[in-house]
Amino acid sequence: MNWFEESFGERYLRLYAHRDREEARRAIDTLFPAHTLAGRRVLDLACGPGRYLRVLYERGARAVGIDLSPVLLAEAARVFEALDSVPRLVRGDMRRLPFADRCFESTLSMFTSFGYFESFDAHAELAREMARVTSAVIVLDVPNPVVLRRDLVPRSERRADDMRVVERRRVDDDPPRVVKTIELSAPDGDEVVERYEERVMLFGVDELTSMFSEAGFALEDLTGDYDGAPFDLESSGRSILRLRRSGRSS
Repeated sequence: MNWFEESFGERYLRLYAHRDREEARRAIDTLFPAHTLAGRRVLDLACGPGRYLRVLYERGARAVGIDLSPVLLAEAARVFEALDSVPRLVRGDMRRLPFADRCFESTLSMFTSFGYFESFDAHAELAREMARVTSAVIVLDVPNPVVLRRDLVPRSERRADDMRVVERRRVDDDPPRVVKTIELSAPDGDEVVERYEERVMLFGVDELTSMFSEAGFALEDLTGDYDGAPFDLESSGRSILRLRRSGRSS
């Protein structure tokens, strides 16, 4: 079983409850200035529990969220349950999107939801699938591998809910990949009751630009954080690419 088929369940919601919607608001407001989303069809790829999807909806987009995890989709549905209308939520594999060609004006892949697979070719296929369903703009938000390697924290420890969480991190080189091992134990004990890994491939901006160029999209803008700071290879924590359909067939 692939790591991402196991990791995004109830424990993910407990471990990452600190991720807030304010960050999502800042990112969407930077990427899409006021009123530019109203009425537009937007796909939130790997939408998870819906924090970006909620902002898209609030900005008036005709938003659709897709995710493989039924647990995270159920949490997204809970977020929207108090509203009169809700975005469409779809369970599916991002590599085989259940949508017609060019049915979304924009597709967003936010907060490192690109990089889950085992090879460059698998991600090139994903780029082509994203391009297939998108008529205008793709947004891709991934770590800057230069800064990630330099600033990597090999080990950290924290408390989450009723668990002691130890996270160990390393970067492999072939292929370039950040690997995080998570160990869960009782708050006052050393016995590990659960251990699992998250593995995400790392891509430079040039690699991503070339990959999406082959899919028919050209780089339009590149920023280094959710506030729109210019990308700097040596200091930006994120690589946020805005790609536009170039007129080539995908």
